[in-house]
Amino acid sequence: MRDARGAQADIAALGISQIVGYGTLYYSFGILAPAMARDVGWPTEWVFGALSAALLAGGLVAPWTGRWLDRFGAGRVMAAGSVAAAVALFAAALAPAAPAFVLALVAIEVASTFVQYGAAFPLLVQRHPGTAQRSILYLTLIAGFASTLFWPLTTWLHGTMSWREVYLVFAAMNLAVCLPIHLWLARRPKASALSPTEAEPFAPVAPAPGLVSPSLRSRAFLLMGVAFAFQSLVVSSVLVHMLPILSALELGLAGVMVSAVFGPA
Repeated sequence: MRDARGAQADIAALGISQIVGYGTLYYSFGILAPAMARDVGWPTEWVFGALSAALLAGGLVAPWTGRWLDRFGAGRVMAAGSVAAAVALFAAALAPAAPAFVLALVAIEVASTFVQYGAAFPLLVQRHPGTAQRSILYLTLIAGFASTLFWPLTTWLHGTMSWREVYLVFAAMNLAVCLPIHLWLARRPKASALSPTEAEPFAPVAPAPGLVSPSLRSRAFLLMGVAFAFQSLVVSSVLVHMLPILSALELGLAGVMVSAVFGPA
């Protein structure tokens, strides 16, 4: 029972940090990008291109992040990531010109690999291995509200302040909200091992014979990876451009509310 309550507390705390992490580091960009482009003197398309390069940089860093998660523990890495995310947002807000802004944007997406799903899921596995599958499902459902909350919040903040000031607010949120949560998770004792009757059952998986011959498995794995990459490209493109597209349809605040249901859906 104590382990169950501990898992629920971890999921709730991580859910808050994931909402803030995705909201400040990712979902807000589509709303602020036009103002960023005007400020640095670039076309809006170039600013989105800089985001694409930053996301690629974050993906290239991900293997090292995985090694650090195993070596130092996911909680410690996420705590360091909260500080890195705040510093990167602060640097972007104070960037005097386009080159400095692009470097700060790369730093933001690299820091996101330390604090988003890629780190949160291993933390749940490390802390609650017997119930990790269920915990990851619940965490994903909670974090899905990041767009629901942060698209309207970012729109409201940007209506009263510049994008640079919004980023300063977001940097403070990473320090004031996410950092204490990750430090708390890093210091909490791990759950005790569950008995075989309490742990989630894992059905043995037997390889399906004849689907892919051994000589083609490497090629099949590569093609599957390419397919996942293109699927992520489509989903990410829709998420980043959803609000600008709806704004072009002159839906106003209704467009924000329509976009906000994407996460729960």
